[in-house]
Amino acid sequence: MTSSDGCCQCCFSFIITLGLTALFLWLSLRVDEPKCYVGSFYVPALNKTLNTPNNRTIVFVVELDNGNKDKGIQYDNVSLNFEIFVDANTTRPVGNATIVGFYQGHKKEAKKWGYFDSYGVNRTLVNGKVYFRVNFTTSVKYKILLWYTKRDKLWGGGNVEIDDSGAKTYRKGIRLGASLPIVESGAPKTRGCYCALLGLFLCILFFRFIFA
Repeated sequence: MTSSDGCCQCCFSFIITLGLTALFLWLSLRVDEPKCYVGSFYVPALNKTLNTPNNRTIVFVVELDNGNKDKGIQYDNVSLNFEIFVDANTTRPVGNATIVGFYQGHKKEAKKWGYFDSYGVNRTLVNGKVYFRVNFTTSVKYKILLWYTKRDKLWGGGNVEIDDSGAKTYRKGIRLGASLPIVESGAPKTRGCYCALLGLFLCILFFRFIFA
């Protein structure tokens, strides 16, 4: 083996190591956004058995799921907006609520219950049923080992059907839409950086075989 062959082999080994390191870092820093659900929803004013139409209280449970195996999530305050459908395409605001920010460990689920005094709720039927719209907005930071990413702005929403007892019709949690970023966040930038590095590695590897 000539000295030039040995040098090429060392360079090739270095490139392989660099590429594998970049791939490992990219996989380590990749994050999944948390999922938000309406677990419970109760409107006493719409409970036909109670017959309390002037009761303005609305009680709810919001469930937040961190699916990341090795990354925690720090939530800012979660703002919730509630509306009732007055027809198929129109809603009327009924109130707002806030879940105080908190930290959620990896692969953990959090159930946050709350209540608020609405602006007043009437049994408004749409196709014979009562529907509410629940929207949320928040910002999160992902904890990777000992440091946090930049804040990621999230929002989502979903429709909740209410039965004659004033409760959510379906027992299963209702997903509040796909959590989409409002503004460009720090986490996607981090992923993009390592994607670019991985792409560079593949290009170098390709030309190494072409011109070998």
